[in-house]
Amino acid sequence: MTPKPRCIMALARLLILDGLRRHALIGLIALSLAAEAGGLLFFDFISRDIGRAASDFVISIAWLTGFIFLFFHAVQVMALDEDRRVIYSLLARPISRGEYVLGVFFGLASLLFLLNLLLGAIGYATLLTIKHLVAIEYFNHLSLGAYFLTWLGLFAMQLMLLSMILLFSGLVRGNFPVLLISLAFYAICSGLPVVRESVTQKISTTEELVGLGKLLKWMTAAFPDFERLDFKNWIVAANDFPSPDLILTGFGIALAYTAIFLWLASLVYQRRDLQ
Repeated sequence: MTPKPRCIMALARLLILDGLRRHALIGLIALSLAAEAGGLLFFDFISRDIGRAASDFVISIAWLTGFIFLFFHAVQVMALDEDRRVIYSLLARPISRGEYVLGVFFGLASLLFLLNLLLGAIGYATLLTIKHLVAIEYFNHLSLGAYFLTWLGLFAMQLMLLSMILLFSGLVRGNFPVLLISLAFYAICSGLPVVRESVTQKISTTEELVGLGKLLKWMTAAFPDFERLDFKNWIVAANDFPSPDLILTGFGIALAYTAIFLWLASLVYQRRDLQ
């Protein structure tokens, strides 16, 4: 059965209103404001390359805030639990399981987009403030295009994680098991490129590691590399910008993985009782 956009948007709207009612964004915005205000007090202690340190700090705060949203609010919303009855689970019966999956995803993705929009504006204002407070040789370039691209990459990575959490929420029940599995998956995705690079460097001297290198290479198909979406180094790079091939490859892979995770989640939810 073809999913009905009206049902998907109705469920997404329900999750958006529920997230706003729980003040899921207000606390995270307040946390980010406090962290970036603290950063304004300590940037004088940086002896050089203040622009790069400031941009890394702002993006790190955004990553941490999105991380908290995904692994606490999103997991709590999506995890199926016999002891908890929420209104969007009860209303999911008249719609198909595919519509339920897409509605939950687009609802949480909308909240995540709003969060990133607010954090992006706050972060850019913070960078402009620091740039005007220090000498030009310490912060001589700030690329708005690279800054916007960095936030798009961060949002694409968060959507991949959101679809992955939705898949795991259909495989196991309970908030804590879903949280543990999602954290383990993210840790493997983050650590696999480092291990693969280390093994690749040792293959030239030890032939026994060739098989391990191939295994790590094939594992990338199941555990995506989030570094492809990391563009923060170009924010303060004068007259430099990522190549179109790099941008299209990173976002294309992110879109493909998100679609695959959502498709698998729909298949899993077809065989699960939402209550």
